[in-house]
Amino acid sequence: MKSDSVLNLDSKNKILSEVELIKVVTQKEKVVLVGNPNVGKSLFFNYLSGMYVDVSNFPGTTVSISRCNYNNFEVMDTPGIYGVSSFNDEETVARDVILDADRILNVVNSLHLERDLFLTLQLIDMGKKVSVMLNFSDEVKKRNIKIDTKKIK
Repeated sequence: MKSDSVLNLDSKNKILSEVELIKVVTQKEKVVLVGNPNVGKSLFFNYLSGMYVDVSNFPGTTVSISRCNYNNFEVMDTPGIYGVSSFNDEETVARDVILDADRILNVVNSLHLERDLFLTLQLIDMGKKVSVMLNFSDEVKKRNIKIDTKKIK
């Protein structure tokens, strides 16, 4: 196939050059785990990656992003943040990764929905595809708390 040729892709009738098609086929979708500190983002990351990553948000520790590949996704685990206002290093690093993400998995502590959903609203306002992952369901069950997940949608 010549480099100046075009390909017609079915349903959307989108015309792409060969170079653009190669980019689309080889580029992995970026999925970012985001949430407040200590909500269990790394638990999700460890499950998806098959590795054990221990992340801490203590002052003076390195602010880093853990990465893995899961199926056709590049998954990134961000430091715990309460918002994307960029007041500290954790928020700045997380915000930059979020801006480049295709999808957000927002991990929240089911026992502290009011606090954790503040970040969720900020992520939605950024125009990203956001899925809310309710964690600590065992504690919710123990305390006989009922969560109407349809209202979170």
